[in-house]
Amino acid sequence: MVQLKQAQKNQLKALIREFKRLQSRLQTIHNKTGYEDLGHGVLALQIAQHTVEETLEHTGLGGEIQHKSNPKAHRQAKEWHKVVKGMQAQGGRFLKTHPSEDLETALKALAIAEGSLQEVAEHYE
Repeated sequence: MVQLKQAQKNQLKALIREFKRLQSRLQTIHNKTGYEDLGHGVLALQIAQHTVEETLEHTGLGGEIQHKSNPKAHRQAKEWHKVVKGMQAQGGRFLKTHPSEDLETALKALAIAEGSLQEVAEHYE
């Protein structure tokens, strides 16, 4: 994995500030309107911010996940990963016959969860 250059790090730090700004603005509108989808947008921005923070944090490690062997935690993360993958498969099949933007959003969230749980499992491998 390639190390980030200082200019790229600065760009990512600027993105974090922008994500925080957008989260605040969107949260204000969500609080005033109560629209659930806006709350999902705030969560999406939090996830985006987290991914950039993780990238900056792991840059010094070459993007690698540090391992901390814990077989019980590894098994649990693998079980959750399997459940999420099953939900993705079922949701994908259901979506083919029942088009739904909300289900599409849920499947995107599951894709994020699947990747994150894989990283958790690798951490405890």
